[in-house]
This record gives sequence, C-alpha cells and structure tokens, in this order.
Amino acid sequence: MGLQVVTFKGMNESTIKLINQDFVPLAINGGGFGDVLTARGEVVEPALPWADTGGPDGKNNPFAPKRLQAVLEKFKQLPAGKRVASSNELPASWKEKFATYPKPPADGLILRQYRRAIHRDAQGELHRAALYHDFLWMTKAEWQSLLPEQPRVGQSFTLPEFLASRIGGQHAQVVTSASELRLSVTPKPNLKLMVEEASADQLRLRLEGSFEVTELNTTLVNGIGHYQVCGCLHYDLKKKSFTRFDVAALGEFTNRRQDVPVPDGRTFVGGLWFELSPGDTPWERTPPGKLSFGGGGPTGPLHNYFNTGQ
Repeated sequence: MGLQVVTFKGMNESTIKLINQDFVPLAINGGGFGDVLTARGEVVEPALPWADTGGPDGKNNPFAPKRLQAVLEKFKQLPAGKRVASSNELPASWKEKFATYPKPPADGLILRQYRRAIHRDAQGELHRAALYHDFLWMTKAEWQSLLPEQPRVGQSFTLPEFLASRIGGQHAQVVTSASELRLSVTPKPNLKLMVEEASADQLRLRLEGSFEVTELNTTLVNGIGHYQVCGCLHYDLKKKSFTRFDVAALGEFTNRRQDVPVPDGRTFVGGLWFELSPGDTPWERTPPGKLSFGGGGPTGPLHNYFNTGQ
C-alpha cells in the first residue's frame, strides 16, 4: 500500500515505524497530503487538506498512528485482487518514476539523519522545535576513505573533504526546510578522526571538529550556523563494515531572518544527528533531499551529490 508522504514536524517515531512496516512511501503530489493508495493506484483514503496538524496525534494529521491504523483495517477489507498488483498493472506514472528513481550506491553506506531547529532560553535550556528527517548516502570508496591504512591508538588525521561538503551542502537546512546551502571556506571546515582503539577485531574512532554553513533563499540569508561536531565510529575489521556511525552537530545561529519565529528571550540553534541505517525498507532507501525528485543520470542531482556535495 502506497502513502503520499512528506516529512514534517508532526511525524513522530511511532509513525515512522508504522510506515516502515506496512506502507511504501511515495512523493507528495498536490496541496493535500496523506493520500493512501493500493498498488494499482486506487485511492484507499484521500489526502487531507493542508492544515494545522495539531501535533503527532492531531485529528488533522494525516500521519497520526490512529489514522494509519484505521486505513490499514480498511485496506484489509478490500478483495485480495485489489490489494496486490503485478508490475504490468502498476500505473504508468509510477513505473516511469521508479525507472529513474535514484538507488543507494552498491556496497555504499546509508546514514539516517534527523535535523532539528532548537530554541535556547536564557538559562541555557534547549527546547525542541521543527524536526526533519533525511538520509545521507556514501559510496563504497567514500566510506573506505574514512579508515586509516595502518591505525595506531592516538593517531589523528583530517577527514576527506567530501563529508563536510556533503553535510554542509546537502544536509544542514534547519531555519527552513527548503534552504539552499553554502559551506563556508573562511573559516575552512575542520573535521578530524582520532583512533581510540585498534585491535585485531575492531577499529574505534572519535570524530571532532567544526564547520560553518549559510542557509539561503536565493540571495536572502536565512541564517548562518556555526557547528561544533562530535561523533563515534566503530568498524568491524573481520566483517569489513561499520557497526556504529554516530555523528552529532550543534550550531549557534547568527544573521537569522527575523520573520522566522523564535520565542522572546531565546536564541536559535541547529541540531544535526546521523546514525547507521540498514536500508532494509523502502523508507530507509529514500534518496537524500533533492534526489527524491529523481534525476539519477550522469548530469542529474545524483551525479552532483556524489561529485560536488552541492
């Protein structure tokens, strides 16, 4: 069963789990959202009009678990023939979309991302605001480049430029979800890995550093985030794969647009969090950001994503 879906602040973890288990996420189309379809493209439950969702369980929230559970029950009442479809029976527009839809790189790495706007009060307490979900992709060559050839405990080395470029160029929209991004070259991004453990079985690395990114609406500056980064990477030398890849970045914002609301007496902070994703479900294979709109060709967004980070 397909679900027209867009990530927004009313989507909580129970919703994500339910979608992973029982739905195939599709791109939003039109002014409403939450349209639920069969594999044949027939509407099981129409989209709700764009409105105040009222929070994760609000009555106008198309992704509220209660609504999705009710839709599942409705779907189960359909004749068996309507609940499934062969590839020949899929709507033509779906087949065209799937043919060009970007796929994760072979033997690559997928990180699940959470981006959150945060408000800091005068006492230094942090208050959650908007939350966005995304996925960061790496090629096999890219994630292998993060591993030192002859690791020694205490050894420190600078990360390849692609990681800061990818995060700062594709994964740091916090003030507004559709911002353009410009990674600062002054100061230059500074991300380093330190070897904390190097045994016959495991390599454990600590990531630290900083970068600065400007969020733009064409030429209008939405804000400048000054990020401090920390992370923990575990690599299984026998399985030749990462078992942990946690990266967190917290950024104080300056030059923020004043029409972006922040409660009185509070400052705006951006939070970025990345963790390993197995890629087992359609949701976990969702292309990063702009790639969700397709264009996997040699000059399309997928090419730019891996070659420039922009």
